[in-house]
Amino acid sequence: MKRLEIVSVRTSGNFEQQAYVYIRTFCREAKEPLLSGASLYINAAVPGDLAVILAWQAEPSTEQKTDVGLRLADALKRFGLVDHVFWIMIES
Repeated sequence: MKRLEIVSVRTSGNFEQQAYVYIRTFCREAKEPLLSGASLYINAAVPGDLAVILAWQAEPSTEQKTDVGLRLADALKRFGLVDHVFWIMIES
């Protein structure tokens, strides 16, 4: 079963560049056994909106946000408003 965690931050003031650097480093260094990938996205319409998508290849019994996602969300709070959502693929 695949799942996605999306952690987004709406930065304020001059925190956009700092958040971008932090997230970019996080995506390069993220290593977990079931983590398929970590990607950084920017909102095309709203400057300062950044999102990280964590793609997980998970075991069927794991249906909650991960420690990695929770730590990332907590770290991004210093840059602005954070949203953290969890998606489970039910069919492909």
